[in-house]
Amino acid sequence: MSPSQATPQEQQAALHAAGAAARALLRALPKSDLDLEIEEKADGSLVSSADLASQKVIQDILGPLALPILSEEAAAPAYGERKSWTRFWLVDPLDGTESFLKSRSGFAVNIALCDATGPILGVVADPLANRMFVGGIGVPVHLAPLDGSKVRLIHPSAIQRPYRLVTSWMEEAKLTDLVPPHVDPKDVVARPVSGALKFCLLATGDAEIHARTGPYMEWDCAAGDAILRGMNIDVVNLQGERLRYNSEDLRVTGLRCSRV
Repeated sequence: MSPSQATPQEQQAALHAAGAAARALLRALPKSDLDLEIEEKADGSLVSSADLASQKVIQDILGPLALPILSEEAAAPAYGERKSWTRFWLVDPLDGTESFLKSRSGFAVNIALCDATGPILGVVADPLANRMFVGGIGVPVHLAPLDGSKVRLIHPSAIQRPYRLVTSWMEEAKLTDLVPPHVDPKDVVARPVSGALKFCLLATGDAEIHARTGPYMEWDCAAGDAILRGMNIDVVNLQGERLRYNSEDLRVTGLRCSRV
């Protein structure tokens, strides 16, 4: 099955939604622990009033396109209902809640459009840096400020050695478990980076490899996956198979992508 492409209307809506949600998060940046309502979800992760404000902005903008929306901050329909979806949005209104709560770099807004083959369009908004990474099938990878103006194509820098690997702050695996089979771990230096921005560092050429052995949710990686897919870089599981989306539990257990 060949992937489809996002329509111009879908591209514009995704860009608009990500930028508007990012600006909403900037307005909600906490100056103290008292500035936000924060709760712990059933899985132990945190959710704040800022997550929900971002979710509402995205829902209001994407909703009129009449495609299903799977989001971290909204109840997912039963698998029996959504397994037949052929086109849908996959959204994380605030990727990196802990970074957001500490007002530090690393939080983002992730919006992906998916079809039956996987993510076909991705937008990752980096609010503190006033930038959005955009790309996908038939969509050249580019950068734009949060207002969507002055779009600039990305021309990734050359691969450098030692290869730079970005992974989670909580990653405990050894380099030998993270690097692709054809790469010598002695040729790799690793550093932790928050959230979906790890995928974007490959897109800009500021890293060569992204890998982690721990769990992700699908909305954590779909937008970054789409951006790299537009560059012919596959995001695979640790067995080397392309990631599948809209699974029953919406979980991704380990992944790897490389431009080496």
